[in-house]
Amino acid sequence: ELEAVLGSGPRLAVEERATPLEDAMRPIFRALPKVAGDRLPWSGVRYLLHRIFVQRHGWQVAGIADDGVGLAAFGAPGEVLADPASAEAAAMFERRHGDRGLTLRETAVLAATLETLVHDDVVGRLRAAYSLAGVVAAEENVERVGLTIDYYMLMYLLRVNHVDATQEFVEDLQANSRNAHVQATQRWARSVQQEVFSASVPELGSGFERSVRAVEEVMDRYGPWQNYECEAIKADLVALEWNGTGRVLLQDFYGAALNGSYLFSGQKEYLRDIGALDESTPSRPMVLIPNFLLSPANCLGGTRFYAVCCLSECEQLYRPLEEHLAAPEAAPERILALVERLASPTVAAPRALPSPLVDRLRDIAAHHNGSSRSGCTMPSHGSALTRTWRARRRPSAAPCGRSAVARLS
Repeated sequence: ELEAVLGSGPRLAVEERATPLEDAMRPIFRALPKVAGDRLPWSGVRYLLHRIFVQRHGWQVAGIADDGVGLAAFGAPGEVLADPASAEAAAMFERRHGDRGLTLRETAVLAATLETLVHDDVVGRLRAAYSLAGVVAAEENVERVGLTIDYYMLMYLLRVNHVDATQEFVEDLQANSRNAHVQATQRWARSVQQEVFSASVPELGSGFERSVRAVEEVMDRYGPWQNYECEAIKADLVALEWNGTGRVLLQDFYGAALNGSYLFSGQKEYLRDIGALDESTPSRPMVLIPNFLLSPANCLGGTRFYAVCCLSECEQLYRPLEEHLAAPEAAPERILALVERLASPTVAAPRALPSPLVDRLRDIAAHHNGSSRSGCTMPSHGSALTRTWRARRRPSAAPCGRSAVARLS
């Protein structure tokens, strides 16, 4: 059945990708709630796919990205994946396994299937870039091949449909591009290309095959690389933070835009729609720093499969918790001991958590019959209560779900 979706060649690629994906997924899998047979329910499968794609590539896959609503609201992947080929692949797994959900291995195979579809899309885009640049597949000249990388990144960053793009259109875009981020990204992508080419690994082949490998390396590294801009945006927002709340007064947010920060814009309705506006005090509306930072407003580049957006600081802290807890539930004292030793770019460790936060976690533990889910510090592992605890612990880093923003307002 998998061959019917992908063909026999890609099926072999899926099998090769599945084992490293399984190893990378294991700590997250252990920390998620299971159903019978040590299987993830479909909501857990969707969340695990989201986490692994962010962790490995910085991809926010269309339809499965976490918008802060919690694990219970995550439907089956085939129902929500935006790309038709991805949705069909996921739906095939759902038809095969029904309501039983997926094992770790089966989830890894599904992830590998989606990665293979992305690889095929990369190849198609690169072929278009070669054609638009007038470069033959066997070309070895680094400068000529570098032009294809420039065109690839230009179409990627500006989300140009490579199927319909003409040579004149792309040449005009390249000649008139004054976007500093596009130019910096093209220079960086060329440096990655040269690094891959200089490795001279025989298995990479020559010409076009090496370029495919170079572009895949660029795509894998782009998410973490571009995050420096996100860090700069956050630093500017934190400088405007109101009383350590993780929020910026809306008037100060727009004031920064008037002073030249073009990134701090968007109508009030748009900020409300993306869940970044706190109107709990109508006379003093505020922008939630993490919600704005992690919103589509700050996504750079992408394809029909995914977008590359700012990386969540909290998601980067989940891994050590998952590795130590290795279960969906844990005693609050154990969670507290781990969290107090976690450092982040904005919080030093070790440290003592404020008493109100400790008391709140213990209240949540009591609500869950004496144990507190490891999701207390993981946005989609636990209940709405645990998500609120996490947001209060790191107000400038942890986003509030849209329902939580609605309750505030």
